[in-house]
Amino acid sequence: MSDSSPKYTVLELIQLMTDFLEKKGIENPRLNAELLAGKIFRLDRVQLYLNFEKPVSEIELAQLRNLLKRRGNYEPLQYLIGETEFYSLPFKVTPKTLIPRPETEILVDFIIENYSTFFPDIKEIKILDIGTGSGNIAVALAKNIPNSQITAIDIDEQTIAIAEENSTKNDVRDKIQFIKQDIFSELPKNFDKYQIIVGNLPYISAAEMKTLPHEVKDFEPHTALFGGEDGLDAFRRLQEITDQILSPGGLLALEIGASQGEAVKQIFAKLGRFSHTEIIRDLNGLPRVFWAR
Repeated sequence: MSDSSPKYTVLELIQLMTDFLEKKGIENPRLNAELLAGKIFRLDRVQLYLNFEKPVSEIELAQLRNLLKRRGNYEPLQYLIGETEFYSLPFKVTPKTLIPRPETEILVDFIIENYSTFFPDIKEIKILDIGTGSGNIAVALAKNIPNSQITAIDIDEQTIAIAEENSTKNDVRDKIQFIKQDIFSELPKNFDKYQIIVGNLPYISAAEMKTLPHEVKDFEPHTALFGGEDGLDAFRRLQEITDQILSPGGLLALEIGASQGEAVKQIFAKLGRFSHTEIIRDLNGLPRVFWAR
């Protein structure tokens, strides 16, 4: 891809991009190349294969050079193409939102699989999603729990706008109320109580922040990642207001860091209200979700 700008076909360009990304140490370089190319050509991966012999224009080549350079500098693929998938649903993402992770699907799975057992007699289940980000948790729950009414809060207005857009994209806008709110700083008077409180709170510690991959540390929003010196600040703040926002018999379900299971249990044990607490582990055997009821 030199400045002399020789003529390339789509296939030739994808092969060159793949080689470049592989040398940069990017995981799944071919997939990255195809998705970046698809972004510029406005084609999905199947359509790309059907257009492999298509010549690439000078404008398209310049646009791809720009994306390729940024990806080579470890800017996340999801930000470059502007979207990702979570729970088999499409989501718009920007540098204002944390990129949804497959691990968070464990949290969503747990709630979807258990809500009817925990709340068999409640006609409308009220759910609070704290720190909604792209809205991925709220949207996935709204899509899969027919009798849910969800309130999704975040401290950033632009983030809320993206989450609203994602709820519309996935046809659940009428089931979710989005509010710009920092309940950890000040809980509004007459704030509602909910049967389920869910959240992927910031839980990265100061030590862990230093060891995060460049893709995360240099590009994703630190406010959605950093949880204070030990990573537990947000859990302590939530514990202080849990009795005011969680209904009697309600369910609290939170994503946690791999080393935080017992610490989070102890934080919420101080409330003395939960008869059952449990840690759910991921496929690698690492703690991933804390829940209490």
